[in-house]
Amino acid sequence: MSTTQLDDPEFLAIAAQQPDNIDEALVCMQKGLEYFHETHDRRAIFLRLYYMMTLEVHAAINGCGDYENRQVFIDPAWVFRLSGKFSTLYFKSLMAPEGDRAWRLAYEVAQRRGSSVVENALLGINAHINFDLPRAIAKNLEDEDLSDFTTVQKRKFDHDQVNNLLVRTLNPVQRVLARDYEPGIAAADWLLGDLDERVSEEALRHYRERVWWDAIAYAAAPTDKDRLIVRNKLEWQSYRIAKRLSRSQWMWGTERALNYVVGPLRKNRWNAISIEQPCQKHDEPDVERPVGEIGRSPMPA
Repeated sequence: MSTTQLDDPEFLAIAAQQPDNIDEALVCMQKGLEYFHETHDRRAIFLRLYYMMTLEVHAAINGCGDYENRQVFIDPAWVFRLSGKFSTLYFKSLMAPEGDRAWRLAYEVAQRRGSSVVENALLGINAHINFDLPRAIAKNLEDEDLSDFTTVQKRKFDHDQVNNLLVRTLNPVQRVLARDYEPGIAAADWLLGDLDERVSEEALRHYRERVWWDAIAYAAAPTDKDRLIVRNKLEWQSYRIAKRLSRSQWMWGTERALNYVVGPLRKNRWNAISIEQPCQKHDEPDVERPVGEIGRSPMPA
């Protein structure tokens, strides 16, 4: 975060947003993306990724787009509320204090001109999932949920369904980041084949599984002191991963080299980027689809 932004009312208003649900979260993210694109701020990279993944969850909740006539969640209203609480923590991170080290490192990298798209994306994913998500889930769990095994299992199922939705967005997100931000990510993806998607999918599932149990520990902590212990563990864990990512400069070298060659050939007009819009639910078609099934992401044209 630059010192000039501390005096920018528009930025401060974005950082102060506290959406209550997924509909409000998407509107707030649109405002953030508009600001970051206008100011050519590389924090747009993670936020665009996050926005696209949230759009996928929104479509599944509302049964629109690829999810028409298909029920994905046992309790869509729970995921609807969770998405608002989760995104509120993202907006708070824009004013992250010194102690929130994973976010601070992510934003330090975003300030570096020419920093890797993949590095920016992964640092943001790490901080938001490993540090923010357990606390958002805990806040979205009622006291009576924790004492009801059946309800906890329903919540865990819906959490896992979100995992499947996020995996489904990996390829579309890569294509958008390459098209709108830096082309090197597309060439690097081509060189790696489907290896990066397989690694990303396994990493996403692994960390979100750990997140669930961290959330249960946070929600079950009986005192503020106990919750602080869990929070500090989350902060330390996420920072340790962020440091490992930031040291892996060889991973971003190919992308940066390709950006250096190809980037000047493209007109970089971030303020002209057109972002995706939430889908709208239509009348249900006369086609039966199995409940709970998600399907694969669309193949590129």
